[in-house]
Amino acid sequence: QGHRLLLGLSGGKDSLTLLHCLLALQPRFPPGFFSLAAATVDPGTAAYNPRPLIAYMAGLGVEYHYLETSIMSSAEGGSLQGDSLCAFCARLKRGALYACCREHNKNVLVLGQHLDDLAESFLMAAMFNGRLSTMKAKYSVNEGDLKVIRPLVYTRERQTRDFAYSQGMPVIAENCPACFEAPKERVHVKKLLLREEQLFPTLFRSLQSALLPLMSPASQDALNGARTSL
Repeated sequence: QGHRLLLGLSGGKDSLTLLHCLLALQPRFPPGFFSLAAATVDPGTAAYNPRPLIAYMAGLGVEYHYLETSIMSSAEGGSLQGDSLCAFCARLKRGALYACCREHNKNVLVLGQHLDDLAESFLMAAMFNGRLSTMKAKYSVNEGDLKVIRPLVYTRERQTRDFAYSQGMPVIAENCPACFEAPKERVHVKKLLLREEQLFPTLFRSLQSALLPLMSPASQDALNGARTSL
């Protein structure tokens, strides 16, 4: 009751699908049950142009914030400090969204990652970093003033893709060279999961069950405790 939501809107199929799901849900609740706004972080690269979202959101009548940043120029200027470009960009985008929430009095940040994203993150953490972890379904930031939720954690990527394109949504392609020019770890893991799902059609149902405990912030404390006690 009374939650003030800010959706991180990249313009991809997932965040656009989530936007329209939230808009469809809003009339089913009493007035004021939750408010909805959206924000797009423009990292400042010619490879990704989300500006068409400005007119689209104005047409929907949704409160919208377009956040122009210099993330890419900062990275090129030597600010990575050991991060990969993707990790650096994701961290600064998230920081910009937190700042937008605080500036505009929103208390819940809504993100559009889905079950495929969580499964890929889980395997990448285990295979490349030796950790059992994935994205959290819901958590509070360290300062305690914002909650972050991912409502699509049980949704498959093909469902958001099919919905977005069947509804003619203006999907913005993300063509960041750092993410898509070379075969990165996530691409390898995505192909691995696709191949295994063809052999085992219930793969993602099993992965969802396995990931459920890891979606809670409390799981990391328990895992860290078990690691130090062994």
